[in-house]
Amino acid sequence: MKIVEGNFGNKDGTDSIKTSEFLAVLSARSKEYEEEGRPIKCVVVMYEDGAVFEVTATEQYPDGVYLLLGLAKAAIENETLGIT
Repeated sequence: MKIVEGNFGNKDGTDSIKTSEFLAVLSARSKEYEEEGRPIKCVVVMYEDGAVFEVTATEQYPDGVYLLLGLAKAAIENETLGIT
């Protein structure tokens, strides 16, 4: 798993990347994959504590979305634990 961009651990909000900027970087990266002919699938989760929660995906069925979220979760856990 590669982290595209982010300012993790920054609690005061200075120099943090905006969601729109993050998604623009992700969009540019996905365009590169498409131009290479790679069949990339994507799930995006956006939330604000107590207000907004959105899940969008290129998958058409809930099972596919759950699978992609599960794979992402496992990749993050493995990377955190140093397994990969």
